[in-house]
Amino acid sequence: MLMRAIAFAGASLSIAIAGAWAQNATPPAPVFVETFAYDPAMLSQIEAKWLISGLLAPELRAVRVGVAADPIGHTVGRITVQEGDALDGASEAIKEAKRYVCDAEGSRAAEMEVEPGGVTPSERAEIQVKSDRKTGAGEVVKFGETVWYRFAFKVSNDWPRDVPIAGREPCRTVIHQIKQDAFMNGASCGASPFFKVEARPLGDTVRFFAQIAAGDACSTPARVKRTLICVTDDVPRETWTTVNVRLLPAHDASGRVDIWLNGRACGSYSGPMGDPEHGARRNGVPFINAQPRFGIYRDWRAETQTIYFDKIMFWNKDPAGHPDWGVSAPAP
Repeated sequence: MLMRAIAFAGASLSIAIAGAWAQNATPPAPVFVETFAYDPAMLSQIEAKWLISGLLAPELRAVRVGVAADPIGHTVGRITVQEGDALDGASEAIKEAKRYVCDAEGSRAAEMEVEPGGVTPSERAEIQVKSDRKTGAGEVVKFGETVWYRFAFKVSNDWPRDVPIAGREPCRTVIHQIKQDAFMNGASCGASPFFKVEARPLGDTVRFFAQIAAGDACSTPARVKRTLICVTDDVPRETWTTVNVRLLPAHDASGRVDIWLNGRACGSYSGPMGDPEHGARRNGVPFINAQPRFGIYRDWRAETQTIYFDKIMFWNKDPAGHPDWGVSAPAP
């Protein structure tokens, strides 16, 4: 009995010590931090850390991507898209006719995709975390490794106030995406991001959701399954919204995503992501060739849209207890 008591006391002491250590442990520092503390006149400061959309005309980059003073008391990232910015997929005839994919009545993408050619022109202005695709240096998201990150966004009052008519969806408006592009015989298969966040215009609010994509993008027809998580129609404009993500990218059932919106659990997903068949590879191993992007990627439309970002941070270890993480994660 005495030995049992000693053993029990020892175990209790170990638990108490472990608990005290956990409470006093210093949370890990983020491996990537962007607070947009730049001189508004110095675009080069942003370009030292971020890639700007390659199709965006060089003379427009300093106009569309920059920083702005905000009532929260410091500068924040500002990204604007106007009609024609980095326009992709529009023939000269479509440009001449100004046959937009989106307007106040919602998206025409579904009907345009079934027409000959299936073209839905898009526009964008985005910033992407810089990395070396040959060596992997600078990558913050990798297959098989869990990453935790957070960012805050605010859509401007210039965000359109679409009210879709029957049969139409709110207009595609991606504000964050991570891609593993797919290729076959050296040609791109137009792969979707395996993880993206949208904020689609919807009346006086926006439709917020995240989407997972998985499957062979190069098959005919493409075998890509898309899953929506964390869907809500009441995210306000001109108000900061905080997004937290725990992401384990994987091509198999071990994949996992958890999302929080303004500190509250909003949705989870378990399962494969990306393209295991034709996804980009480096030295024969799948890799995420398009690191995280933030900005606006939308279907072609006439109206201007502006979005703001603040405190983009990535961790490669559980940031529980870090003041800028600020949420409690569910069990893995």
